[in-house]
Amino acid sequence: MNVTLRQLRAFVAVGELGGFTAAAERLHVTQSALSVTVRSLERELGLRLFDRTTRSVELTAAGREFYPLAQKTLEDLTSAVEHSRDLAELKRGRVTVAATTVVSSILLPPAVARFNRDFPGIRVVLRDGAVPAQIAHMVAGGEADIGIAPTALAPSELDATLFMEDTLELACARQHPLARKTRVTWRDLAGESLIALSGDDAIRQIVEERLRIARIRTMPAFEVAFLSTAMGLVDAGLGVAVLPSHARALARLHRVRFMKLVAPVVRRDVQLLTQRDRALSPAAARFRAFLLERLRPRVDLPRSAE
Repeated sequence: MNVTLRQLRAFVAVGELGGFTAAAERLHVTQSALSVTVRSLERELGLRLFDRTTRSVELTAAGREFYPLAQKTLEDLTSAVEHSRDLAELKRGRVTVAATTVVSSILLPPAVARFNRDFPGIRVVLRDGAVPAQIAHMVAGGEADIGIAPTALAPSELDATLFMEDTLELACARQHPLARKTRVTWRDLAGESLIALSGDDAIRQIVEERLRIARIRTMPAFEVAFLSTAMGLVDAGLGVAVLPSHARALARLHRVRFMKLVAPVVRRDVQLLTQRDRALSPAAARFRAFLLERLRPRVDLPRSAE
């Protein structure tokens, strides 16, 4: 069966208006062309849809049964087209972003607020609190449209675009002796009570490697899952922590000072992750472009001397 939209529109118009003349005027076709279209639909269905006389055109019993079905089909199609058009024109949509707690709580809220003002019909869902490896797997598995995570942890099936650069810095209480320095070396951490992130965290692994190279043996005084917890322990004077530089924004909530950690400076490239073989929805594509256009210039960190 090969019923066309043109046939359905012709049938519904004639059935609604009760005649071929008025229906032809609405559809901007000749009456003879409209009659041919309706007859072709009747042949396709194997049913007579109208009783035609010189004075009137009326739906047959079969036509009365078919009419609401044809009308609903056209309404559903119109709705689907309008919905798709709204998606394309960014009047509606949804984008899910997976990011670490600090990125979700510090960097993304102002961006999401601005994006919502520009595109109020698009809903942005944040999946916060995941570690970088989890973020990459969420994107790869389709649980998130966009992920924000370090480069090294991006699986091969993902595309990674540079979003920002951060460095590892030392956070200590303002009254701590190291707080009097402008720069701290890794060797300065010898003998300090270290507040470490959980064992599967990428930063924890980098810190342990740097301490090993510096031949500093230390056992963490505390192990925590969240940067905010580490900051609270630092504020209480229970130790020092090596944290990403963009966590500086948390310092305003605590009596904590951040110092550059040098010899060497350790930098990390943070990426926007997306699936390589799956096109982003219009909403997700626009939010990704928005992050790169509006947020990235504000959070890039200048490279300092080693």
